[in-house]
Amino acid sequence: MLYDDRYYLHLGYYENGYDLEAIAFKRKSQGVWDIFFDFERYGLENPNEKNELNEFGIKIFSIEIQELDVDYGEVRYKQWLSDQEII
Repeated sequence: MLYDDRYYLHLGYYENGYDLEAIAFKRKSQGVWDIFFDFERYGLENPNEKNELNEFGIKIFSIEIQELDVDYGEVRYKQWLSDQEII
């Protein structure tokens, strides 16, 4: 997958004593953002080792949107953390 290195966002969850971050990258020529999380950094087991890996972690989900803002990205990230029972 090719990403546009001009477009990325840091997504964080900093509530209830947590300090968890993910990073979102915009695909080149597509209105899709892929979100990556580094399970190893947080000492967590990766539930799906088949997902795409890069230097920032494992791709955990994608958001189909041309312009991703941090507020919306963090809402989706928080939901993912909750769904995975991390928070």
